[in-house]
Amino acid sequence: MRGEQARIGARVRVAESGLRPEWRGLTGTIRARWGHPEYPALDVSMEDGRSQLFWHHELEQIPER
Repeated sequence: MRGEQARIGARVRVAESGLRPEWRGLTGTIRARWGHPEYPALDVSMEDGRSQLFWHHELEQIPER
């Protein structure tokens, strides 16, 4: 995901290339973003109720239906 694509409320999936293997493939929703607009850190609320901070490049946007 590019930094400018990361919008609060967007549905995302942790990329297979993500640095944290235990999170790969999990899905959630962006709840907050911090940092530079081109290189944001994103707070993601996962479907299982956990919350985790990711860099934008660790996530893939899930297309809306």
